[in-house]
Amino acid sequence: MKREISGKLAHRLLAGRPTCLVTTRYRGEHNVMTLSWACPISLVPPLLMLAIHPATHSHGLLLRGEECVLNIPARPLGEQLVRYGTRSGADSDKLRESGVSVQAGHRVQALWIDDCLAHIECAVVERLAPGDHSLFIVEIVGAWAEEEAFTETWHVQDTPEDLLPVIHLGGSTYGLWGTEIQLG
Repeated sequence: MKREISGKLAHRLLAGRPTCLVTTRYRGEHNVMTLSWACPISLVPPLLMLAIHPATHSHGLLLRGEECVLNIPARPLGEQLVRYGTRSGADSDKLRESGVSVQAGHRVQALWIDDCLAHIECAVVERLAPGDHSLFIVEIVGAWAEEEAFTETWHVQDTPEDLLPVIHLGGSTYGLWGTEIQLG
């Protein structure tokens, strides 16, 4: 038997994409936030859509700096993933306080978080404000991934947990992929 899911929770039915640690930069100020609302919207040009609440510090930096890096963490960065999603960068330097190793982006000024599995560098194309979150349309200007974790797709079957991206399932619940299947 199926039960009705409230509108407030219906978006969680689409959960299953990697959680990102989005780094932003504007005039020398860096920030990081946890983001699970990111999705591809075009292959040519390669575009993503990021949903970010306007009250966040990262929203302002992305709006003014117009570029970011989507850093995709594995389980070992779980503590930082929670910290970056629950504290504001307006009050503290989350990257420095957490002690993670960072480096300059290759094609953007925002930072890479070194221990992440992958890095997607993006430039803002457009911002929309259809509801309580802004939608940033960003173009991918470069992407890199650990070979052991990703070639043409994420490696899932028999992959150690430290090579699997963290998946946000909703609220404070996260998961890891576990089974790979081929259809068709």
